[in-house]
Amino acid sequence: MLGAADHEPELIALIGEEIARHGPMTFARFMDLALYAPGLGYYMQDAERIGARGDYYTSSSLHPLFGQMIARQIEEMAGYCDGTLTVIEQGAGKGALACDILSALDQVPDLGSRLAYLIIERSPAMVERQRRLLDPWATSGRVRWAEVLPASPIRGCVVSNELVDAFPVHRVLQQDGRLAELYVGASSGGFADVVGPPSTPELEAYLRRVGVTLAEGQQAEINLAAVEWIREVGRALARGFVLTVDYGYPADELYAPRRKRGTLLAYFQHRTNEAFYERIGRQDLTAHVDWTTLALAGREVGLEVTGWTDQTSFLLGLGAAEAAEAWLAGAADETERERTLAGIRGLLDPRDMGRTFQVLIQHKGLIPPCLRGLAFGSSPRALFRES
Repeated sequence: MLGAADHEPELIALIGEEIARHGPMTFARFMDLALYAPGLGYYMQDAERIGARGDYYTSSSLHPLFGQMIARQIEEMAGYCDGTLTVIEQGAGKGALACDILSALDQVPDLGSRLAYLIIERSPAMVERQRRLLDPWATSGRVRWAEVLPASPIRGCVVSNELVDAFPVHRVLQQDGRLAELYVGASSGGFADVVGPPSTPELEAYLRRVGVTLAEGQQAEINLAAVEWIREVGRALARGFVLTVDYGYPADELYAPRRKRGTLLAYFQHRTNEAFYERIGRQDLTAHVDWTTLALAGREVGLEVTGWTDQTSFLLGLGAAEAAEAWLAGAADETERERTLAGIRGLLDPRDMGRTFQVLIQHKGLIPPCLRGLAFGSSPRALFRES
């Protein structure tokens, strides 16, 4: 039994009051409040979320090799973008990835002088953490912050690592041959699922777009926020790339009948659970990415698929094996060597993050480019098998 200290009481009161006024809310609304309510949501607090003392690891928290390889890919992309290059990172966490990217790009002659780095971040607490880590670049004006994408079209690259999986999702259910939605309603002492009709026709349109009909009794998540996000990114980009790293599946795999309960999970202290109405504001909520929809919705705003691959193939294509040898050779002692080896293995091992995470690269305003990160195992056709 969880006590009051395991929740954010003000957040629970906020959610409860909204349900009392308007009736059951969509899970997307609940998830948005649980993660992003100002000052109360999981991502809006100044707490340790990433790493050994947090709830999960990210690729950038395992080893700087990840950011170094992202920087190599950005360097190659810069060759396709004349003039000033703007790198936009959304959802930058503690700022570790930005730090590793900028450190690597500082070693590239003539690139730093035409590089601008913009972080899109809605959490004031995370901005403060990022500013402390990125102070040398912030002081010189090379790193800036904003809450939304720029209004004027940019040339450059939009980068994200584990952003889309944290967008609020609608939960749906196939019931009696029709699509229903799982809402969040009040129950004795907390919240519970409430079944009702779809809150918007966009949910059924989403599944039609990817050619999916759920099996009877199957639950799934629909990420309408991801559709709007990729459209916003496409509109903001005049010429350049979108590089998205996350975990997920093409639509035909994501919505396969064997996934009877969908992919929604909560993360707390490096363990997963499905107790979505517990530890509200204290645990992460996440759902796997539908890569097919990101590709299709991107096309609507001029984003063509450059390639789609797993993290192992992406990093190896950029020279991660040779870079790993250099990191290991530079280790000060055996302890550092073991720690370095463990981090790099986590990034590259197909049994770990190497296969769990995928990389989608899209381009706009360019002839189809050939990128090193897609040299091994790029399989964009897999995104459209059933759509």
